[in-house]
Amino acid sequence: MRVVLADDHVMIREGLRPFVEKIAPGTEVLEAGNFPDALEVLRAKPVDLVILDLKMPGMNGFQGLVTLRREFPSVRCVMLSAMADREHVLEAIRLGADGFIPKHLSGAAMVSALQLVLSGERFIPAMLVDGHSGGINGEPGSGDLIGRLTPRERDILRLLREGHPNKVIANRLDVSEVTVKSHLGNVFRKLGVQNRLQAMKLLVDSEPF
Repeated sequence: MRVVLADDHVMIREGLRPFVEKIAPGTEVLEAGNFPDALEVLRAKPVDLVILDLKMPGMNGFQGLVTLRREFPSVRCVMLSAMADREHVLEAIRLGADGFIPKHLSGAAMVSALQLVLSGERFIPAMLVDGHSGGINGEPGSGDLIGRLTPRERDILRLLREGHPNKVIANRLDVSEVTVKSHLGNVFRKLGVQNRLQAMKLLVDSEPF
């Protein structure tokens, strides 16, 4: 697994590197301090994922993303930015980004987000898109959906967000695994998702519930 971490601030790269290395065993992190250097790395050897800072020398706004998509269409690409607002997120996705990670995201949440992207999913922090009300195109936000859950379903969802398997969740709540599976089925239906991966995509970095 090769990941290009492109950000013009050395401290940012040093801070993110240990977390990026956790996304998969044997992950190799290749650093770049500007967009031309990032392109040079990409052209030199195969890369699985690019983490691209939105504001970096050698690229004008989203032009770097456009260039990367045109030249390396099969490489997964995630935008990294301190300007984490709805407009930037939606524009990045429209131009082909596979995810958008705000720099205030916790390390653990970032690892989960990158793993989702590498699995073929698209990552958008729920709190950036949904806010406290509607989601994209007027669909319910995650907060509205979670409000439909029972107290027990919320307990299970909290443990699911922490990454626990069904057996651990069952032990924590002193119920059977069958009961956990039954509750999860109801949770997935209410959230409009089909599996744990999609549920985590919705919940990672969402507001506490």
